[in-house]
Amino acid sequence: MITGASRQFTLKFLWVLRLLLASYYASATTFSLPLDIDGLEVGTVPVSLDGSDVNAVSLPALKALLGTRVADSVWQALLVTNVENNVTDAMVPLTTLAEQGVNLIFSPATLTMTADISSEAFGQSDVDFGEGFDPFIPSESGTFSWLNSINVTHSQSWQSNSKDSFSSADWLAQMNFGGASGINITTANYLEVPDNDANVLRGEWTAFYDNPKAPFRLSMGDVESGLGSGLAGHLSSVSLGGLSIKSDYAELQPERIIGPNNNQELILNESAEIEISVNGQVIFSGHQEAGRFNLTNLPMTNGANDIIVNVSYLSGKTERLVFSQFYNSNLLNEDMLNYGLTVGVPSIFSDQGIEYLDTWTVAGFAEYGMSSWLTLGCNSAVAKYGQVLGTTATIGTDWGNLSGRFSLSNLENTDVGNILSFTFESSVLGAADNQMPNLRLSADFSNSFTSTPWDAEALATSYDRYLANYVWIFNDQWDATLSGSYYKDRQYAEQTNATLMLNWKTGNWNLGSGVTYQDTEAHSDAEIAYFLTFDWRRTNIDNGINLSANYNSNNNYSRLELNRTGNDSVGSVGYRAQAEYEDDREGQNVQLNYTANRMRLQAEVERNQMRNNDSDASYSASIRGHTAIGLVDGKLGWGRAIEGPFIVTHLHPSLSEQEAQLGTGQQGDYKAAANAMIGGLLSLEVAYASNTIDLNVPNAPVGYDWGESRITISPGAATGHFIMIGSDRSYTAKGVLKDALGKPIAYLQGKFIDDTSKLSFFTNKSGRFYVQGVGPGKYTVTVADDRYKPLSVVIKQVDGHLIELGTLNMKCIKENCDENL
Repeated sequence: MITGASRQFTLKFLWVLRLLLASYYASATTFSLPLDIDGLEVGTVPVSLDGSDVNAVSLPALKALLGTRVADSVWQALLVTNVENNVTDAMVPLTTLAEQGVNLIFSPATLTMTADISSEAFGQSDVDFGEGFDPFIPSESGTFSWLNSINVTHSQSWQSNSKDSFSSADWLAQMNFGGASGINITTANYLEVPDNDANVLRGEWTAFYDNPKAPFRLSMGDVESGLGSGLAGHLSSVSLGGLSIKSDYAELQPERIIGPNNNQELILNESAEIEISVNGQVIFSGHQEAGRFNLTNLPMTNGANDIIVNVSYLSGKTERLVFSQFYNSNLLNEDMLNYGLTVGVPSIFSDQGIEYLDTWTVAGFAEYGMSSWLTLGCNSAVAKYGQVLGTTATIGTDWGNLSGRFSLSNLENTDVGNILSFTFESSVLGAADNQMPNLRLSADFSNSFTSTPWDAEALATSYDRYLANYVWIFNDQWDATLSGSYYKDRQYAEQTNATLMLNWKTGNWNLGSGVTYQDTEAHSDAEIAYFLTFDWRRTNIDNGINLSANYNSNNNYSRLELNRTGNDSVGSVGYRAQAEYEDDREGQNVQLNYTANRMRLQAEVERNQMRNNDSDASYSASIRGHTAIGLVDGKLGWGRAIEGPFIVTHLHPSLSEQEAQLGTGQQGDYKAAANAMIGGLLSLEVAYASNTIDLNVPNAPVGYDWGESRITISPGAATGHFIMIGSDRSYTAKGVLKDALGKPIAYLQGKFIDDTSKLSFFTNKSGRFYVQGVGPGKYTVTVADDRYKPLSVVIKQVDGHLIELGTLNMKCIKENCDENL
């Protein structure tokens, strides 16, 4: 890692190196120079010098360094050009490279080559979030980790002469014993103080063990059946006190996709920091060089999927790209098995906290990918008052995805019931260019069916229901939506609904008009209503301020909002001012939030007025706060971490007057900080995946090397990780290497070697070198030239962190000596 002060030394060193050009021969010669892309060195490339100018580079070496950043067709064209010009030394002129869109620029000031690749010359690199995932290898973590998140709230509300107050505190704790392969415990506890009363409530307490390779999660305590999605047919989800085991791919293998491939293409015209999120969940965040990338195997869910790519270019420009593509998660990859089994006592969250009911259930499901286009599954629940048995099937075709579900239920004192459901989704006339399904059809036929056999009061339902939705996108400005539903229960109650809406978009404006149709048993005649909608939004990218206005003629609803979204960076301020009006109600709301290093604060004031009666307006005001304390093997950190894996950072005693910043961004922002008195605390975003954290010590002493400025951690579900920033090996040493005759040992790579490390350096024309990360002790100095004997150097403990070694003379090995060299 190079500190700010060390960069200054490096620039001085390069300034000395550039004097080399002045003494070069006037005729062409070759020399290797570093090659940079977007400020990062990718290696060295042989170049041909004509006087003081670079006129050609080695084509094989350039291809080895740039690889797939450049299209195969460009490499082939360059090779053909060399053959046609009878070039035999594999050197390609810079002018020829520029004609193909590969511009190499030589900087005499730094003696480096910089590559600038045009978008036409980009190659395509796959960024695969799917089956090519790397098996989880956990990073080193604490043997015992404990995270405590605390939320506090106090609110006051009043209307006319009445006044109420409410205070609460949430204590959410998690513990980990044994690291990623150990045991995890999560607990939730609540303190509520309405007016003068105080209640202590227990929330969900759960212990679980994860095996991310299998994968499975074994949980005990307060668990969820996890059967509420379409994956488990018609079974309802239920909270239980009991035991569960699940494959849980989303949690245990978040970088793996269990269904067929899907892809999007992203083009970056320059180096950028990118963040990719699907349906609001961040799946990738990091640096990417310029190029064309095929984003394969994005983790989709059912329905419309918003794939948002936020791009912050190195130049300072920002861009927000939105992709959409439907994906049916019921389709599993071939031979993939997804399953879950839960057994226990159903529970509810009452005024007294968790309360267990006088009943029981065993519920489970399994689905298997027969092929890439066919997935079959079964599900069942056996409970105190009955049973449910079901099956599922999903077929993927070129015309769309068809899913079918069939279930039987048997409840005490009720006949055997059944339900049959179909869902079809397809891209037809009027679909968007991204081929997102614009036609969705579904049908349900229920006959005395119940999905909750653990509930003695469950009612069996009998009905027919049809749903349809169709979107026609005419162009970028015009689109239309037609949706409808028909419902008929076995008591002959019928209801029909339909909506047709036309939208026009231009710039920040969105105008819509439509008609609704409703025909129910409660009214003798069908109701037809027409409506207009209006939306206007304006965003200032520089300061993040958003202004919006909305109107809907239904109930004359209108809303005006001004907001600035705060982020997770220290010092971030967010606010929102909103006013809403409709026929029978009006309300105003103002919020303000501030993110500090150790806590997050939010204040809110709200007014509501019912306009259909003579009641007075009601008012409320509240203040909320969040903080967290983490412990990793006795090392304490204080910050704003939330449930999940986390890191605690401490500063080495040699940095007693400094502050370390964690999660730093391009604009100098950071998410947490540690000082000599209190350790820092930072959440890691994703368990069982790689998390990258950038570190900075902005006021480090001159020459101080605190270690890596970017670290990667692969955590478990609730593991804690400890990082010490700085060490005794924080010195930067400089000196001059000369031979026994006093001549500089120039342009050679060398190493400082002790019992635990090998530190590299490079000498310039004068033999001067800099080496970072050394500490007090004895080192052996070697250079990449077998003429010279290794040299011993002793680094002594000093107050400063920049050590001057002076001139070091290396003796020549007799049999390799050539005094004329």
